[in-house]
Amino acid sequence: MRLARFVAALLVLGPVLAPIAAAQSPAPDAAPMTFTLVTGAPDSCGPGCAQWIAAEGAVMPGSVVAFAEFVKQIGGARPPLVIHSPGGMLEVTLALGRIVRRTGLDTIVARTDRSGDAPVLALDGACFGACFYLLAAGRNRSAAPGAAIAISPVDFRHPAGGELPEAMRTRLIATTLEKVRAYLTEMGVDIDLALYLDGERYEPFYPARGLLETYGLINRDPAN
Repeated sequence: MRLARFVAALLVLGPVLAPIAAAQSPAPDAAPMTFTLVTGAPDSCGPGCAQWIAAEGAVMPGSVVAFAEFVKQIGGARPPLVIHSPGGMLEVTLALGRIVRRTGLDTIVARTDRSGDAPVLALDGACFGACFYLLAAGRNRSAAPGAAIAISPVDFRHPAGGELPEAMRTRLIATTLEKVRAYLTEMGVDIDLALYLDGERYEPFYPARGLLETYGLINRDPAN
């Protein structure tokens, strides 16, 4: 019931929010996120792990419903969620992340390589924009050695390319940061990481893995 109300709210608010776009949103032509249960060779996603959920594409409004239905289909299985994403809509990603946490999944940033005889996790992967929050949703969180993870501070712009009035932009950033801090606290990530999410102080950047480990965004070695 809560999920249905959330989706209905997105449909109602969509026209209202249309004039303002979050700066971390993916390109308009980005493919929506899909969820696929993948079976690879033994230990291909870690010790004792041969099956994972490939989460590929951008988080869009339909991603919440799609994932909820997907979880029903796999029953009690709890394979890790392997993320390769350009980002997505912030509010929707927070909602999706909460479902991932309630489901009890681990998260890994890696690309699912299907080029060989059996799928494997590549040594690279991408997690840009709001994808950061989906990674945070895992009970245990890791990333492939060559994965690129971006921190995209909260910011807003007019979709036509013009600047928002500064007072409006400041208010939107402050309101959204409150939601982000609450979310990070729920997920057990160090709240001080939110310092880098303030669009009035920082630009998007690619943090060193040590910084992600320090703040608890990555809390597990993918080999373990």
